[in-house]
Amino acid sequence: MFKTQPLKVAQSQNGALQKSRAPVAEEIVFSFGSPPTVLNTGTGRLAAAFVETLEVTDIRYAVTYYGPFLREIPQRLGNSTVLDSAVKAVSSAYPYVHKGAFPTSVLVNYGQSLRALRDCLNNPSEARTAHTLCAVYLITICQSWLGKVDDSLTSHSEAIACLLKASSLGEWRSHFEMEMVITLCVPIILEGVINPRIRMDPHFWEMMTTFRKRLNPQAFEKSKDSTQLHHLAMLPEFVQHPDPYAFEIAKMYLSLKRDAGIVKMGLDQFATFVPNSFSGPYVDKHSKLQAAYTIVSTLAVLLNTLLRLFNPSNPTLEQETAFFCEEILTQAQLAQCYRPMGSAYMPLSLVVAWASTNDIVQLARIEALLADYQNDFAELPWMNRGIWLASLLNSHRERIALEMTGSVSPISNPGEVSDRGESCCIL
Repeated sequence: MFKTQPLKVAQSQNGALQKSRAPVAEEIVFSFGSPPTVLNTGTGRLAAAFVETLEVTDIRYAVTYYGPFLREIPQRLGNSTVLDSAVKAVSSAYPYVHKGAFPTSVLVNYGQSLRALRDCLNNPSEARTAHTLCAVYLITICQSWLGKVDDSLTSHSEAIACLLKASSLGEWRSHFEMEMVITLCVPIILEGVINPRIRMDPHFWEMMTTFRKRLNPQAFEKSKDSTQLHHLAMLPEFVQHPDPYAFEIAKMYLSLKRDAGIVKMGLDQFATFVPNSFSGPYVDKHSKLQAAYTIVSTLAVLLNTLLRLFNPSNPTLEQETAFFCEEILTQAQLAQCYRPMGSAYMPLSLVVAWASTNDIVQLARIEALLADYQNDFAELPWMNRGIWLASLLNSHRERIALEMTGSVSPISNPGEVSDRGESCCIL
């Protein structure tokens, strides 16, 4: 468990922020309790180390941020060399994340996990297993901590997408397998917005709907239309080829605006909230509502920008662009106390806001916050992602404007980009 000094941040949901900063390493003392009793074997010790990692509840460093299915990994150890290697890399690196400096032994374990992965991927039957998919995900997490970039894994989500396509998902029935795949759908969708090489067929998304129904039928029935996976899966297609989907984009945008309002009402209950601890159900609920509102606002402003391609002078859309970008800025300021893991979603939201707004003041504020957040996971070049997205949107804008004036004929594949375009990972 992390032991910390009292938080020296006063914040409110209306944007008031007396002091906002990420905690410095000197304020954190990494201390674990006694490990659970396990068999004195290599697998037992590996499982015990990973369990200790999972037991940290400090929201700034809670590994379960990356997915609740991680809790089921210890019982699966000892059956897959690549999964064991990935778990060892994560467990050995984790105690040093708050320092940002890693001993040689951690780097050695990371290198061994990469070698195990390459060996595994050369075996077609082993490459298709759930354990291999899980190992790839863990290695990408470890990479983000270490600030390492491996050329063969430049696009993490692209690699995950390839493995998902090759896997026999129809045969995966366990809670662990289904929950892991659903968790991995999120980075696939997000990177698909800016990486044309990531394409999952409709059958895959139908299977994800089936998985969600099996895991939690009641929650599935209550889920909002605009945030169901098979609807979110259309976002990459909307961004790459907006012209045929103007009606669908408008429909989803209205749903997202409504959903944002609903989530904001829940978040407003924390308007005077000043956390004095980074653990516990109250701070956990606040951070989840904050993340939900920020992400829904991000999706809304992205669709708003696509709609403005077809109606660039619409004053309502312009006002709503400014509103959602301001909301993202406010939450990005307030969420700084939960850095690095508890607000790891925030750079992506800032990137989309940056690509969406033309307001000079907002652009400067976004760039400043993004530069600050960049310090958490330095190997992810977030501003490059924003430039890529803004360039694509501008190319759409110029083309559609010419088509509307009759200067050029509509093209069959509007917004087509080369499959050699930059790929990246948003994890």
